[in-house]
Amino acid sequence: MIDTLKQKTESHIISASMSFGVSNHLSLSASVPLIINRSVNKFLDQMATNFGDLSVTAQLFFGTRLFSKPVNGQLALGTTFPIGGGVTNVMTDERNFASGTVDPIASLIIAAGISPGWILTGKFFARQVVATSSDNQRTGNHYSYVLETNYAPLGRSYTANFGMLAVSRSQDEIDGVLFPNSGGNWIYAIAGGSKTITGDGESAVRLWTEFQLPVHVNVNGLQLTEKWNFRFGLSTGISIFGHDEPKKKSDIFTVPPSKD
Repeated sequence: MIDTLKQKTESHIISASMSFGVSNHLSLSASVPLIINRSVNKFLDQMATNFGDLSVTAQLFFGTRLFSKPVNGQLALGTTFPIGGGVTNVMTDERNFASGTVDPIASLIIAAGISPGWILTGKFFARQVVATSSDNQRTGNHYSYVLETNYAPLGRSYTANFGMLAVSRSQDEIDGVLFPNSGGNWIYAIAGGSKTITGDGESAVRLWTEFQLPVHVNVNGLQLTEKWNFRFGLSTGISIFGHDEPKKKSDIFTVPPSKD
């Protein structure tokens, strides 16, 4: 929820994704967000619903050992495709939650087991906007960095995580000119967790939550800024070809999923 100059904005994002496992080390994924946005001030009460960009990626999974500890990783490379216009930013009348162009995206997740049940995780995501939309606009590049500790005890149905999130977004361009009320840097403290509702393995239905509290905000010009973010969702999966189970108990942990 965002509140500034007697303006309130609530955004609800419903993301659907699908993955296909090509092999034990490679998968293909597609995801698309549905954005429901409500903006209220003393002049209007406006609701907008639209799709964001479709993201298509290929993920490469790898694992090794460092100082006798297991280290797993996931490298993802892909592209965004505009299938909707996003929703309108009521303060600037520009698009939000969508670049509106075909642009490369990349992410990297490294998870290192530090002790039984405890995992140290680093995440990086980048959306590099290289194209200009048909209305001569270019949204800013987006980069995010996460460092968190995950507690995932073997044989238990819950996990917990806490850490820090940093987000950097460059300014938008309109007709080749930088838009002053766009772009900035944010740092959040994050805490969350997940709980298995039913099932086990890849087909388990899990409820996950995450709370984000901004501890540093530096934006350009006049922009809406968050007081807090709360996210939650359900996740499940279906294994088509299956995969080999790990041989050693010390190797039994997975890369924590990205919620972006």
